[in-house]
Parts: sequence; structure tokens; C-alpha cells
Amino acid sequence: ALAPTSAGRVSCMHFRTFRRQAVFASFLPMVAAVAVACSDASPTPLLGSRPRNIDVKHLAIDLRFDFSRKAASGTAAITLAPLSPANRVALDAGMLKITSVALANGTPLTFTYDGKDRNDGLVIALDRTYPAGKNLTITIAYETGWENVADPNNLGGSDGNGLRYFGPTTTEPLKRRQIWSGGLPQSSRYWFPGYDAPDDLRTTELTATVPQPLMAISNGDLVATTANADSTRTYHWKMNIPYANHLTSIVVGEYVDVQQEHAGIALHSFGYPDETDAVRASVVRLPDMVRYFAEVTGVPYPYGSYSQLFVQDNGWGTAGATTSILTENMVDDSATHADYFYLWDGLEAEALAHQWFGVHLTAREWKDQWLNRAFAHHLDGLYTEHKNGREEFLLWYHQGDRNTYMADWNGGNRHPVASRSDSNAVAFASDAYPYSRGALVLNLLRDEVGDDVWRKSIKRYVQSNGGGTVTTENLRAAVEAESGTKLDWFFEQWVYKMGHPIFDVSKQYDAGRQQLTLTVRQTQRPDSASKYPRAAHFQGALDITLDNAVQRVRLLPQAENVFTFSMPKAPLLVGFDHEGAWIKELNFEKSLSELRYQAANDRDVLGQIWAMAQLFAAVNKEGTSAADRADVYETLRQVILSNGHWRVRWAAVARLQGLLTPANADTPLRLDEATAKTVLTVIQRRDSSWVRAQAFLLLGLTRDAQYAPLYRGALRDVSHVVGYAAATALGQSKSAGAFDALTTLMSVPLWKGENVLSGLNGLMSLGDPRAAMVGVATLADSTTRRWTLAVTRWDFRLAAAQLLAALGKGELGYPIVARRFQQSLAEGDVNDMFSNLLLMATLGDKRGEAAVAMLRERFKGDANALAAVTTLEAQLKEAITRGSRKP
Repeated sequence: ALAPTSAGRVSCMHFRTFRRQAVFASFLPMVAAVAVACSDASPTPLLGSRPRNIDVKHLAIDLRFDFSRKAASGTAAITLAPLSPANRVALDAGMLKITSVALANGTPLTFTYDGKDRNDGLVIALDRTYPAGKNLTITIAYETGWENVADPNNLGGSDGNGLRYFGPTTTEPLKRRQIWSGGLPQSSRYWFPGYDAPDDLRTTELTATVPQPLMAISNGDLVATTANADSTRTYHWKMNIPYANHLTSIVVGEYVDVQQEHAGIALHSFGYPDETDAVRASVVRLPDMVRYFAEVTGVPYPYGSYSQLFVQDNGWGTAGATTSILTENMVDDSATHADYFYLWDGLEAEALAHQWFGVHLTAREWKDQWLNRAFAHHLDGLYTEHKNGREEFLLWYHQGDRNTYMADWNGGNRHPVASRSDSNAVAFASDAYPYSRGALVLNLLRDEVGDDVWRKSIKRYVQSNGGGTVTTENLRAAVEAESGTKLDWFFEQWVYKMGHPIFDVSKQYDAGRQQLTLTVRQTQRPDSASKYPRAAHFQGALDITLDNAVQRVRLLPQAENVFTFSMPKAPLLVGFDHEGAWIKELNFEKSLSELRYQAANDRDVLGQIWAMAQLFAAVNKEGTSAADRADVYETLRQVILSNGHWRVRWAAVARLQGLLTPANADTPLRLDEATAKTVLTVIQRRDSSWVRAQAFLLLGLTRDAQYAPLYRGALRDVSHVVGYAAATALGQSKSAGAFDALTTLMSVPLWKGENVLSGLNGLMSLGDPRAAMVGVATLADSTTRRWTLAVTRWDFRLAAAQLLAALGKGELGYPIVARRFQQSLAEGDVNDMFSNLLLMATLGDKRGEAAVAMLRERFKGDANALAAVTTLEAQLKEAITRGSRKP
């Protein structure tokens, strides 16, 4: 199936484990939308509002870490005041081992705690009854008892609760000594006790003692570093502006601080010492992001400094107060990063935006978390629109959010983005809805009130509520105040209720009256089985495109709306919902000639993408004439060679490839002269690397050796995505010298083995049996820095295993992986165990069934891990079956 123009993207910023593997499964910048759930292998207490009995004023944590036991120990001194007279205090603790509790003056206090993680589970009896508002400080000595292990269902990175520990292993000898945690609801209780809810803001300080040369980085500012006689260092961090408990962060590791600044704000990017130049290349836009967000919100960056830290085994990122923990995969050399600005700038901008939406303004309850997640993502989208243009915003962010939402909806995950019921807080805080649908709702609100009013509304919302907690009603009040319009219907329809309209649109032109009639029917049906409310019919402003003009109409909440437009002649183009502001499904039948005109001429890039998708579906229908097919091919070639946005031209190449590719995979593609000329023009002119790469992939399907010199010339293109596509095409050509060219390419050192990945994929396409030894050597490689994203496109070990399986030589790689697997069992690294099982499943060697049985037994009480075992077992069986069919 042909990929649409933007990925289904889910960010679990602030929330539980996030899997973004769809983005990395192919080098293409646009992949099929997938429903991605935020999962967590950790126990999760019930999220929801709760009565608050105390006001926490300050938290002081003092910790030491034991890497061998993967545990931390120390004290938490909590300064608080009862909100009513009290002789006891209840706090949250997650699997902690409480040693003692005492007042600041040393008076010991008795306590009860069952060692679990429920709300208010640590109950402390005070020495007397304290009046409301009376400050007291309680010091709790404790040790952590919960290890935040990797999620085996998300081997490319996950979040989880509490502290995650790292160190070199047999499977991953280059793994770094590291600890990290922070930014997730109700995850803080697993590494320190406190009140773990968002409606109480407090200041913090953290003192951490770590072995040299490691550093400890936390919230706020570094006020002291002390070198100790035992070869340790103690770091003291202090945050003097109150913030929510779950935004407390810590990272321990060996780092170099790449410093920048904007308007006197110190910007710190903590990267690995051997990656300093790459960190510098990867964060080049950070000061501009700070400037832009201050402009949009009307509030300068609210704190004295900002730190972003790159860590291992994190799928995307989490944002804490003045800190963001980001996946190390964002750090590229300058050439690689240039192809992925659209992706990694999104991560960096969104994490930064959380400092305004999430820290400076914090949703008062978990059920209103969409205010944090959607707004941070929306600001990220506004930055991309500002930096890269409106079309990039529409094609990447907006369309990506729509794809993600629709994947969830079609997969049965259906609820509003916010709730009036406390019992629904888990669903409303932790999945994709507050993020993707939430951002769609904000964009639709922007469209409803107009861009100028929307910008003013953002500023009013931030300036009126900054430094405190917010609810959805605070946002509504801000927008109503700026627009002068009641918007209760909008929030009821899009925020508190679920669903979207399904539009059936038809048009008719009356030449005599010189009038176009547009009939819009809403055909969605109420879901009687759902417990969540849903609007029967939707209302709001909507834009209609009539040739080169855009006219705004108002849709009434009824089954049918009819609109008439005076026009001297029938329009060549009628577009419904210009730039796709509405969350919707659309049925709008058009002739092939109308679709061809729209694909080539629509000024709305989403309209172009929609028209090309309709053409693709129409041409694939039985009975389509050869003449009609030829006309569609010509339209796609016209789009490819246009000056349109690169994503539109990329989509046109991909659509043309999808139409021309033979059904039999063994049959070479035959290109007509016009298409061949178009593809070669794209390859040879200065064009987007992504469009050139897709053109190489299309040309490679011809398997024509005459193009081999062209492929070889592009193997070392400055763009890795072009080189990868050229290597694939070279292998498909089966040309003389291809094997030597590809193996030579693999010997050229690049950032994280991009050359190796390109060569392996080319060798797999080539099918030369000599490549088996190359695959074995690559699989055994433990010294070359590489991506560890758990997909063959971005992990050369997996790519090597895939090559061996394709050659029918999986048994050659099995002993290497089996040895690592046995060692990972002894070392207890969950990510290593399952990564090795993934390699076995890729190799397709039947002996891997023993590893499946071992992990099934080892994790027999862990439903999350068993789900991963089942998935990999199915993959192994499929690979074994596939291998048995090879001649």
C-alpha cells in the first residue's frame, strides 16, 4: 500500500512509553499511519482528581546511586502545611523501602506503609495536631525498590516509571553508564516520596553524589559542585520557582555541555563527550525556538536556564521543569541531521514548548492534560510553519495528527480529549487523543476565530494563567474574551464530546442561472454502545475553494446544508474544507478530469494529496481505459516536475511507482520514455533529497544495468537517504561490479553506520551469496557506533540478520546471537534479551524457539513482557516458514 504524505505520529511527552518506530521503519519521511498506544511495563496507580489535604512548599532530595544493585538511597525533606488541622500526613510512595521518618528537629515519627504504590500509601503520624497553614518539614530516609526496566514491546526506546539504569553489556559493550527519570505523571513516586499530583506546585533542590567522571543534572540551576575524597562528585541543583511534582527530573551520565544563549537565557545541551560536534550540529535552531515561543506566547522564557539531555533507550522525549530528556537518536552529524530537520526539530521544539505549556502553565488535573500536550505540539507546529512554511505544517504536522487520530478511531480507541468525569482520567491523560486530536482541535479553533484572534488568545491564556494551574475552561475564557464570541458550542462539540463528521458532498452547476449548488450531508451515526457523548451533527465555519478563490460558509448543526454561489461559468476546481481544518471523513465524487486538474493546480497542498489518492484508487479499478491511465500518468509526471512542495512531488513519484509496479515482484518494471525522462530529470537536477531518493527507488525497479553507473555515482551522495536508495537500486540492477561497489561503500566510516546500512540493503537486493560472510561479520560487530532503533532500516545488526535470512543463511548468524542471548540472561538486561530474540526472529533459525521458551518461563508473571514474547514468536515462525520455501 502506498504511504500517505505524513506519518501517524504519537508523542508521549510527559507520559508513558512511546513507540515511534513507524517513522524509522523506512527511510521515507512519510509512512502509513499507525495506531500507536502509550504502554508501560510499570504498575500504574489510578489517575484522577483527589482531595488535597496538604500544601507542599519545598522538596529537598539527597541521593546516592548503586549501579550494581540498580538502586538509589538517601533522604527526601518535605516542607508542607496542612490545609486543615491535622495530626497525620499521607504521601505517595512507589515501591520504596522506608527506613525512617523524622521532623527537621530530629523528632522521630511513626508511619505505616505497605511498600506498594497507591495514592496516600505512606501515612505518617505527627507528634501533635498542627493547625492549618503551619509549616513543618518531614525528612524521610529511604531506598528505591522499583527498577524502571526497558519495555520489551518498545525496543527502540520507552519511558516508564522511576529510575532507569544503564551500563556496558555483552550485547551492547558501547552502552554508557547512565541513569535517567522524569516528566511522567505519577512516575516520581518511584524514586522519591511526595504528593504526586499536578495541582500542588512546590520548589525543589536535589543533591546527588555520583562517581567521577559522571555528572548529575536536575531541575533549575546548578548552585554547587563538590569533589569528594572517594573519587565522587556531589552536584547541588536548586529550582526556586514552584512547579508540579511529576516534572522533577534527574539524569546521571558522562556529558559535555554544549552551551548557547538567547536574551541572557543559558541554553545547555548535554551530549556525550565523543559526540560534541554532532550535538552542536543538531541543536543549531534552539535559540531561535526560544525567541519564537516568547513571541507567540507574549512571555519570555520563564526560567533562568534550560537544559536538554540526550539519553539512551528513550523512544522520543519527556519534558520536566527547565529540563528535557531526549532520545540520543536526535544527535546526528550535520549531513544526516539536515535530512531530518522536520523530525528532530519537532522533538526539540515540542520539548521546549512544554516549558510554557506544562511547566509555566500546568493542567490542574490529569483529565485536562490535553492543555499541556496539545499546546506544546501546536507550538511545535507553529514553529515549523514559521521556519519551513505553511505547506510543511499542513503536510507533516497537521496531516500526521489526522492520520494518527483516524488510526486510533478506526482501531476502536474512541473518547473525547477532555472529560468532565474524574473516573476517565487514565484514558484522557495517557494515550494519543490529548496529543493528536488535541492539536487538531486547537488548529480548528484557530481556523474558527481567525489567526490574529488566535495569536492574541494564546497570549491572554498564557499571561493570565502563567505560574499556576489551568483547566479547559481557562482556555475557553481566554479565546472568548479575545474573539468576543461565545464558544461553549465549540468546546462541547470538539473537546468534551468525541467523534467527527462524515461528509457526503455533491455539486451541481446551473448554466442558465449561472449558479453552483453545493450540497453537504452529514452521515455519521451516533454510537449507542459508547459511554462517551457524541455530537449528532457538527457546526462551524468552513472554507470552500472555487477555482482560485476561497469562500467561507457556516455549517449549521443539521443533517444537510446547501450552499449556492453565483458564478459566470462552471468552476474547474471545487475544494471542500480548504487546508483541511476540519476533523472529518469526506466522500466527494469527481470525474478523472476534475481530479487531474485538482492534483496539478490546487493551491491547497492537502487538496493535491487528496486528489492524487483519488486518482490512484480510480486507476486501479477494473475497466479503466488505457487512455485514462495515460492521462493520470501524465498528470503525476506534471506534478513531479512542478515547483510544488517537495512532499507533494515525493507523493507523486510514489503514486506513479505504485501504479506502474508489476503485480509479480519478479517482473522488472518497464518505463515508457516520458516516465524515464521524468525520473532521470529528478535524479540529475538539484532537488529535495527525499524526492531524488524516491526517484532512485522507482528507477531501481527496472533492474536495468544501464543505470548502474548512475547508482554508483550516488552511493556517497552528501544525503544518506539518496545513498541508501541508490545502493538499493544498484543491487536490483544485478550489474557487474555491484558487489564490490557495495562492500567498498560499507568500509567508508560514517556517523552511525549509515554506509553499512546502505550496503547491506543493496546486497540484499543483489542476492549475491558472497554477501553471507559480510552479513555474519556485520552481525558480530560490537565496536562500530550504530543506531539502536530496533528496525532493520536503522540498526545494522538487524539489517545484517535480514540479509542472511534473505540469502537463506540465517543459521550462520544464529551462534553469534545465541551467545549474546545467553549472556543477556545472566546479566539481566531486558532490552538485550528481547533485542537478541528479535535478531533470532529475523534470522528465522528454528533453534530460536528455545529462546522463546526461556523468556516465556522467565517472564511468566509479566503480561507486558509475555505480549512481546508472543509477538516475536509469531515473527520467528513466519520467518521459519518463509525460509523453508526458499529453493
